[in-house]
Amino acid sequence: MLRKKDKLPADVHSVDFELEYGKATIEVHKDSINEKDSILIVDDLIATGGTAHAAAKLVEISKGKVAGFIFVINLFDLNGSDSLIKKGYQVENLIEFPGH
Repeated sequence: MLRKKDKLPADVHSVDFELEYGKATIEVHKDSINEKDSILIVDDLIATGGTAHAAAKLVEISKGKVAGFIFVINLFDLNGSDSLIKKGYQVENLIEFPGH
């Protein structure tokens, strides 16, 4: 499970990233992803992709592989899904809305 900074009780890997409205940090327990695990990242919303890119980085720091991303809502004109696809990730979006 990936969580906001200081929400997990054990030793963690951390990644700082930019949001469209500021900065944030997400973390994962160091022992929650094993080497060569294939991880599907599921989130409710993708906007600019900052959180998604940080999540992928945490998986890769943990020696796992990102199997893909699924988002319920894609704010398509903010290009977050497109930026993940350009990096070679598989992405599925259930609903598309403009982000403005």
